[in-house]
Amino acid sequence: MILEQSYRKAFIAAVFFHLFLALALLVDTTTNQRPVMTPEAKNEPSQALPIDHAAKPKEEIVKAVSVDNKEVMETVQRLKQERANQLKAEQSRQQALAKQAEMARKARVQEQQRLAKLKEEADKLAIARKKQIEEEKRRLKELAEQKVQEAKRLEELKAKQQQLKKQQEEAEKLAVLKQKQAEEKLKADKLKEEKVKEELARADKAKAEAEVEKKRQAAALQQQAVADAAKKAQLAGEVDKYKAMIVNAISRQWILPENVDSRLSSQFRIRLAPDGAVLEVSLMRSSGDAVLDRSAQTAIFKASPLPVPSDPDTFNLFRDISLTVRPENVRG
Repeated sequence: MILEQSYRKAFIAAVFFHLFLALALLVDTTTNQRPVMTPEAKNEPSQALPIDHAAKPKEEIVKAVSVDNKEVMETVQRLKQERANQLKAEQSRQQALAKQAEMARKARVQEQQRLAKLKEEADKLAIARKKQIEEEKRRLKELAEQKVQEAKRLEELKAKQQQLKKQQEEAEKLAVLKQKQAEEKLKADKLKEEKVKEELARADKAKAEAEVEKKRQAAALQQQAVADAAKKAQLAGEVDKYKAMIVNAISRQWILPENVDSRLSSQFRIRLAPDGAVLEVSLMRSSGDAVLDRSAQTAIFKASPLPVPSDPDTFNLFRDISLTVRPENVRG
């Protein structure tokens, strides 16, 4: 009875131990998210040693429970096979996970490389974009400067056009003015030419008239010259006649000094009145004999009034006369 109880206790203990081990294995394979590879030795049946070691039944007890132990061993073997299968499956899963991890790592590396390449390309694009922006800024700046220069050039061109327009207007005004001046000059020249023609015609007419007048005057002058010559000859005769009469009148009054040289002569200037009265007697050239000169001057005054022509024109020749007296003209 005691042996039977001991057998039962040992059998129950072995069953519970193997069940506990199986449950532990099942729980371990199902609950671990990240399985840990463990040494195969841990899963050896030697784990059941404590059971064998815990109870050391007698040979009789072993024999008694050999049949049940076989079942237990089969169960354990089955559990071990399941465990091996689970381990194999776990290894496959681990390998799959490792492969997935490697693939993930490669994917990460590729992704990192792709990202690095993308970053490099992005950097290149950023540099290119920055360069493009700078180039665009430079282009826009140049364009702005070109616009400023173009605006300046347009302003200068506009100013030049306005200047040219102003110069053209001034040139047109000047041309109109010159045309007007030319027309006025042409008109003035025409008037001047007509005036010159008229003046030439008048001059020719005047010249012809002058020629006629000149001929007439020449004829008149010739006639006058003839008349004057005749009158002059007549006057000369009258002058000579009256001078002779005056000399005779003076000679009759002239008392000559003694021993006078008869070749001497004195020249006097005599101013007469219209009736022949002697107004003044001036000695112009002395005879060299003062007594003779004074006697001649006294004779002139004593002969007053002297004989003069009654014709006024002829008398004008005797109004102021120069007279030379000589002792030889005195009659004794």
